[in-house]
Amino acid sequence: MKRSLIFAATVCFAATTSTLPVLAKPALPAQLQTIVQRYPHTQFGIAIYDLDARKMVYQYNAQRFFLAASTTKLLTEGTTLALLGPDYRFTTNVYRSGPIDASGTLQGDVILQASGDPNLSGRIQPDGTMTFENEDHSYDGSPDTKAVPGNPLAVIDELAAQIAAHGVKTITGRVIVDDSLFAGGYPEAGTGAYVSPIVVNDNIVDVTAFPGAHPGDPVTLAVSPQTPYVTFINKMTTSAAHSDRTISIPVDQADAAGMHTVTITGSMPAGSPSILYAYDVPSPARFAEVALTAALQARGVDVQHASAAATPLTAAETGPNVIAAHVSPPLSQDVKVTLKVSDNLHASIMPYLWSPQHTLRAGFDLERAFMQRAGLDTSQIVQNDGLGGFAFIEPQYMVRYLAFLRTQPYFQALYAALPILGVDGTLYNIANDSPARGKVHAKTGTWSGGDALNQRQLVSGKGLAGYMTTASGRHIAFCFYLNNLAVPHGQDASRVAGQINGALATATYLYAR
Repeated sequence: MKRSLIFAATVCFAATTSTLPVLAKPALPAQLQTIVQRYPHTQFGIAIYDLDARKMVYQYNAQRFFLAASTTKLLTEGTTLALLGPDYRFTTNVYRSGPIDASGTLQGDVILQASGDPNLSGRIQPDGTMTFENEDHSYDGSPDTKAVPGNPLAVIDELAAQIAAHGVKTITGRVIVDDSLFAGGYPEAGTGAYVSPIVVNDNIVDVTAFPGAHPGDPVTLAVSPQTPYVTFINKMTTSAAHSDRTISIPVDQADAAGMHTVTITGSMPAGSPSILYAYDVPSPARFAEVALTAALQARGVDVQHASAAATPLTAAETGPNVIAAHVSPPLSQDVKVTLKVSDNLHASIMPYLWSPQHTLRAGFDLERAFMQRAGLDTSQIVQNDGLGGFAFIEPQYMVRYLAFLRTQPYFQALYAALPILGVDGTLYNIANDSPARGKVHAKTGTWSGGDALNQRQLVSGKGLAGYMTTASGRHIAFCFYLNNLAVPHGQDASRVAGQINGALATATYLYAR
């Protein structure tokens, strides 16, 4: 979501900290109600659970459904850790469909078999960990949005180097991506990235726009990664300082070979910061094919035929015919990326991977069984995907679920993946001056839309759910939901709502005794 300066939530946050007497602490319910009553048109749901005493500390509308948004990723990633394990690794193999002769000619195709690995990207560090930016590139259009540094095609280049190292100089056939693992091909409901078993650079091309120094100057573009898959035609101009940005990236055009052309129009105000826009790749398989072909050609490998639609690999094509392979870091690293930055694409993929059938229906059957074995009543939640595009959760369910996760052997992997209040991930700029800063580990969730009639935003759902150790040493699982908060035009709706939840977290930290 976009970021900007905020209004009353900051006042609300201050009222729960610096303006109250330190020694004469009111009870927690009074503190929480003081915050809630500031927003009479907004619905709140609150559940606070003592993990040591195993009892509810406070409930407010805790047995009602609330729009959960990306707090649903706690369900998805907890289930993923339970069913696949934190040490699970993806293996992405590249096969040859024919022999390699003495001259280095591969008589056949090169076939990359997609494994569902969501991190064929530049996130992977030399020590095997994965890096992230607090404002992830999939959430584009903000001056704070960044792509991770490095080569976004690092894994593709690695695979191309392995193929060349096998002595391959010519490929008589095609470079093909087999994406038959599960049925993707649609944009996820949050940021619009296309769901697929093949994921290169989060299925995004990063397009960063830089305004000129003066009105009328051209706007310059930086594109990463650069491949023949998509060409951008820049028709943007620089507008007067302090004017609105009007940049538009319309639906593109594709030729018969699946190569795309995008014309970008609009303007950026002079003196404004650069802005990263995410071009969501409409055909992830073709994008990967083009990228791998270009990487092979850069190593002197001649690919003689253009790629065509892939067919699933046969047994004869697999087996000993692997000519390149990439093994991912442990799954716990992807869980960290997904929860820290609230990556919708990664979360959307996970339910497909839970079952051997690789279908959403089979995956959710396993998730329901997992939760029911934990003694949880799944009628208290509604979940239709991995990211929280259509999800409703009772706050009391969420805290009991969190309490269960805390008893599991994979809990530390999940806990380490949660954003930290005022420090990193989607909480990096929330409650930065709070005494609870750094002491709350929790998942955020946001769903909002425009109100054209009144020129404002409506945050239909904002959530914060996770763990804290309070100032008095109490170990708490908590869930805060607010639904239907109207935010005036020009203010950052997500952050406004986030600061309200930050105020609730601060009150809980100080007064849950």
